[in-house]
Amino acid sequence: MLHRNDSRYSQTYLKLLGVDLVTVPSNNHASPTGSLPFMIPALSGSDSTILDIVRPVPSHKIQEWATKNRITSRTEPDSIRFEVYLSLLDHRIRNAWLHTLYLSGPNFDAVARPLYVTPTTSSPPARLALTHNLKSAALEELMKASTSSVIDLNALYRESDNAFAALSELLGDDAWFFGEAEPGLFDAGVFAYTHLLCDKDMGWKEDEERLGRDLREGKCKNLVEHEKRIFEKCYQ
Repeated sequence: MLHRNDSRYSQTYLKLLGVDLVTVPSNNHASPTGSLPFMIPALSGSDSTILDIVRPVPSHKIQEWATKNRITSRTEPDSIRFEVYLSLLDHRIRNAWLHTLYLSGPNFDAVARPLYVTPTTSSPPARLALTHNLKSAALEELMKASTSSVIDLNALYRESDNAFAALSELLGDDAWFFGEAEPGLFDAGVFAYTHLLCDKDMGWKEDEERLGRDLREGKCKNLVEHEKRIFEKCYQ
């Protein structure tokens, strides 16, 4: 539940591949890995019945599933350079995302609570417990990534700003990352953050929303344009 952007990540990647999909509410108990999101492939073949076993596909195996089923033959670059840029998403930007969404009080009340707490239960004690669990899980993740017992917020957001600047430099004047002719998994991963951070309907509290401020202030214009291209390609 800590990664609403993970759902957007997987959904966008599948849409980029031209896969028809339907999204439905779920929970961690239904997932084969205990976490969301996951995908249940449609039955294929004229002889398929509801008795056929379709194994759920966890989000980290969707690209493998797409390749195995010949939906795509493309694989992301297998290089140290690619891994370095991927780590910017998986660590520096993700860590700032966790703090922004769950540990910033105003943003939690404006964004996370309406998404994760209010629709789940009407019981005040249950809501209190769920709020505690969400914040504790986010804090635990950040402490795992920290080298000290104190989270340096200035360093946290400085690193995320530097990460977005590096991604902007990587993209340059190209339409898609790594100079590819079509967008791929990495493009979907970047979009999962830039779209949610630039979406005014999310209800972010500007005074608290330090993550992605450079995007909204026009310092990474090519990332904003990249977000628009992905959105038009997949959601319009």
